[in-house]
Amino acid sequence: MQAFVSNRPGARGPWLLIAVLLLLGTVRFLVFSAHSPVLGYPNNFDFLRTSGCVGIWNFDAQSEAFHSPAPDRVVAQLHYNGERLWQFCNPTAETIYLSALKLGHSVGDTFPIQHLAYAKWVIVLLAYTALMWALRSMRLRVFLSACFVLLWWDMSTLLYFQSLYPVFSSLFFSLFVVTALLACRLDAFSRSPWASLLLALLTFMLGFSNQQYFYLAIVLTAVFLLFNGRQYRLHSTAMLCAVLVASLCHSYLRPAQSQEFYAGIDRVNRTDTIFYGVLMHSRNPEEAAVSLGLRPECAQMAGIGAHAFNHGLKQNICPEVASISRLKLLNLAAKQPSTIAKTLLAGVEAYKPVYGFFPQLYPYHASELSPGMYASSPSSLIVSAPRGLYLAMVAVMAMLAAAAFVYALLPRGRQSLWAHAIWIGGLLCFYSIFSSVFGDGMVEVERHAAVFLPGFILLWLGAIFGVLDRLRAAR
Repeated sequence: MQAFVSNRPGARGPWLLIAVLLLLGTVRFLVFSAHSPVLGYPNNFDFLRTSGCVGIWNFDAQSEAFHSPAPDRVVAQLHYNGERLWQFCNPTAETIYLSALKLGHSVGDTFPIQHLAYAKWVIVLLAYTALMWALRSMRLRVFLSACFVLLWWDMSTLLYFQSLYPVFSSLFFSLFVVTALLACRLDAFSRSPWASLLLALLTFMLGFSNQQYFYLAIVLTAVFLLFNGRQYRLHSTAMLCAVLVASLCHSYLRPAQSQEFYAGIDRVNRTDTIFYGVLMHSRNPEEAAVSLGLRPECAQMAGIGAHAFNHGLKQNICPEVASISRLKLLNLAAKQPSTIAKTLLAGVEAYKPVYGFFPQLYPYHASELSPGMYASSPSSLIVSAPRGLYLAMVAVMAMLAAAAFVYALLPRGRQSLWAHAIWIGGLLCFYSIFSSVFGDGMVEVERHAAVFLPGFILLWLGAIFGVLDRLRAAR
């Protein structure tokens, strides 16, 4: 493959480029962390699930609700009181970052939320550095560094550093696992046992990030086995073990006191998926309800979210929806494929990565808080573009990903970095929207589909690499 980056071991240019990228990312991160007012995502109920496991809480002296203060703004401090609420605890990778703060603080300490950002920064940089060591291609190192810094650079990602949303790990570790998959496909990944251990750790951190992206870890492991299983048997075994361990953690680390609470959340998610997702976008809701194993009168609930039932605004005449298996959607897809397509398209249209999922809560838009950071973020292209142009861009992305996948299967495309980057980036985008819409319905698609952004960056940067390669080859 012709490339615009030298692959010679002693080449200084690529290392200089990588150093400049990391320096820019570091400066941006430090400017972000020093911003006044403090930048981050507003306090959310999800934060309670993490703090309840660790005993470190958002702290706002002006708020009466200590365990969930100030849902309309960023809480700038954390308080370590050691109190755990096991009935809400949901162990994820986010608890690892928060627990790391105990190394430098004592019970009773109150400290800036930037300390959490620094803990995440260190762990992510260690993972990036280890992956750079395992790569055996300078082109891949430059590609990883460019993707990593663009993702790190984005304001919507930076906001996760100073919040307790578990999806933070999904953003970075999906990129790292995909890069390892790319490297193995190009036979440019270390075959040492240490490299297989690294791949296992990266896969575990993705799978342990939250339940939604646990299944992404399964999907990427399956893709790895399909394309790289024979050549990298030890690595394949390591990934399978990592997925198994992540599954056991999700199943057995959650305290017994919280089982009923999270069973209730699962019922809410199923209700939103069917009522505030699938049935809402069906031309024939009665037929769709029957295809899902529900009574025809359940179609009356189309377009009503579970919050309406929880707040007594509506009477749920179809309570059995809460126990419907999502596998029933396969039956609906066979009978009403247009319903599945329309629901998925609605999710694509609803997606906005920067401050998109709580305009009714937060008093400022990201562009008003920090105009320069917002305007220079890759995600601002999605937010600022007219929705028609955005949908056209998504359509182009889908066609590029499909074409790149076919090309990557051909003998001449098997060693093409850009082709694999494009179709795997498309896979991440599709998975993030699909799992959000059919996992939680149309409720907060923007937050649930966070991994759309690393897929977006992978796809378009892969396309840029491909164009530059072609220009180099044409000379």
